[in-house]
Amino acid sequence: MQIRIRILNEVSVVVLDLLPEHVDYFYEKYSVHAPNYFFNPRYKLGQWDGKIRFFHKTGKTYLYLLEDLLPRIVQLGYKVVLEDLRTSAIITPAEITADIFKNILHPDDNQPTELREHQVNAVNSLIKEGYGLVVSSTGSGKTLMCAALCHQYGQHGIKTLTIVPNRDLIHQTRKTYLHYGLDTGEYSGERKTLDHQHVVSTWQALKNAPNVITMFDMVVVDEAHGLKGHVLSTILTDHAAKVPYRFGFTGTLPKEKSDVWAVHVAVGPVRYKVPAAELIEKGLLAKININLSQLLEDLTDEFNAFVDDCPTEPPTYAEFKEGYFPDFSSEKSFLQHKADRITWLAQYIEAKRDAKKGNVLCLVDNIAFGRKLVAEIQGAIFVNGQDIKSVKDRKTVYDMFSNNDDLVVIATVHIAGTGIDIHRIFNLMLVDIGKSFIRVIQAIGRGLRLAKDKDSVLISDISSDLKYSRKHMRERIKYYKESLYPHKVSKVNYVKLVLEN
Repeated sequence: MQIRIRILNEVSVVVLDLLPEHVDYFYEKYSVHAPNYFFNPRYKLGQWDGKIRFFHKTGKTYLYLLEDLLPRIVQLGYKVVLEDLRTSAIITPAEITADIFKNILHPDDNQPTELREHQVNAVNSLIKEGYGLVVSSTGSGKTLMCAALCHQYGQHGIKTLTIVPNRDLIHQTRKTYLHYGLDTGEYSGERKTLDHQHVVSTWQALKNAPNVITMFDMVVVDEAHGLKGHVLSTILTDHAAKVPYRFGFTGTLPKEKSDVWAVHVAVGPVRYKVPAAELIEKGLLAKININLSQLLEDLTDEFNAFVDDCPTEPPTYAEFKEGYFPDFSSEKSFLQHKADRITWLAQYIEAKRDAKKGNVLCLVDNIAFGRKLVAEIQGAIFVNGQDIKSVKDRKTVYDMFSNNDDLVVIATVHIAGTGIDIHRIFNLMLVDIGKSFIRVIQAIGRGLRLAKDKDSVLISDISSDLKYSRKHMRERIKYYKESLYPHKVSKVNYVKLVLEN
């Protein structure tokens, strides 16, 4: 039996002449349930089976799945005829060396820039294959790796587009590229300077003008875990279908299989990994200690009132407390409106601030709660997308960490939880941060960067002993164990401590 595999572009292929039963086999083989599919109304109504498919009934699939798909096709007894409709002439630049930017002083120490071994190996692994993903911890120098990669391809006249997750990182990345001699423009809501060899943009800007991406020969996705998002994934697989050079960098791969596959089909497989624990052991990242504080909630008054009105045998206090909140949303609303809890958090943050070298970055998950917390801490600054809208103004706040030892910055995790380059964070606090693997590990990464007077960071992971908070804490502990981060759990009777103060 003979089949044809027709490569349509840099993303898609179609497998022709498969027997119907084998089409059905691959249709199911390359399918995976969408995250939380069982909550989707279409699934509940029986209009959708809850699966995302990467092989369709038409035989259409993805180029970067061929490595896995081809052996299965051959095993079924088929002979394969390949039809390649791509027209790009592929070049492979020379591999980089550690001294690629030796004539340029590193901005952190004013010494000649020398790439570290993991940076050289990561970039060269991508150059060798021409596409793929590097999973490299926060603080490992991903932006410098991106710059080196763009530099090598730029030597051959390749026009590159680097996609970052937010406007703050556009300016940070462009600044680094310019520092290392790359002719770099910007495509954002503020500027559209596309007449440069290298351009930095966000997926939000590209969403409104996706055809812009067709101007480029190469795309680099920084924080590529964002490819699990529908918009960015669509940009890379539809509008960038003819872009031949495709690369991604991230500190965290998603946990959901559907999200992992979305990253894979857009930029290719993982080529190199640099775990944080390895860099910490080598002294390239700050040593880390995570203290998980489980704040004890007292629902005795609510329980007693319930028992007084209960017409049947009442539950135990533990049973009552376990079922008091019907969902995480109501539990979180309760926690974030408790005045004595907010007071304790403020006192805890102030105690860390007032210690020697006490710079604090505290990440919260919504603006209303952040405003309440910052109101109780004298001199604290709240960074979020409403009160400090300007990227320049947010950077001014981040720069204050460089020359202060008692700074307190409260920030929403959406604004400051990914990619922000701040070195002198001595205390990082996560308050009710949830269970998202990417959010948690990215947030931890904010504290890993070294400074001249910093070789360690104290992480305070603060949550509650209520049902959903406990569940989320157990998930975070799993992540910490996987990442080999030392951690310990303690229970805190914060109401008593507030009364004592």
